[in-house]
Amino acid sequence: MFKRTLASLMIIMAVLGFASFAHASNVTTGNAITTRADYEVIKPERSIYSSSERVVLINGRAPSGTEITVELYGTTDLTRRSFNLDRLPSPGDYILIKSESVTSGNLGFFQKQMDLVRGINKVVIDFGVDGVEDKEFIVYKYDVTRTEIRLPYERESGGIRMPLIR
Repeated sequence: MFKRTLASLMIIMAVLGFASFAHASNVTTGNAITTRADYEVIKPERSIYSSSERVVLINGRAPSGTEITVELYGTTDLTRRSFNLDRLPSPGDYILIKSESVTSGNLGFFQKQMDLVRGINKVVIDFGVDGVEDKEFIVYKYDVTRTEIRLPYERESGGIRMPLIR
């Protein structure tokens, strides 16, 4: 009798030890209530940065089926004020270059790739929902070939060291 009870307990413990338990949370079907936290831009991570890349990758999260508008603005530097990240242009100095829309997918994510122009670019992401503010990103696109530091060279005549100037 004791051996049977012990064997039964060992079998029950073995069965329960290998079984996997899944705990499901309550799932609401139908019209789910969305909050402001459901609208998020994942990349770019910083709001102001510089890059030598020609494109900016934008991705984020929004409820499935949401129409997101991505606008790209460039600057007009006709006054030769030489805008940079320390001295940003006024809102009137930006020109709308491209406006595209993207729809979030079934999992609630969206992504878009925008071509940048050289100089200061402003990317505005509009979720089109009341109560959710637009996200703005400033990207300074610079040309790598113009910013390379080149070592000076010696001329054959006179042994004078001359810097390479473009």
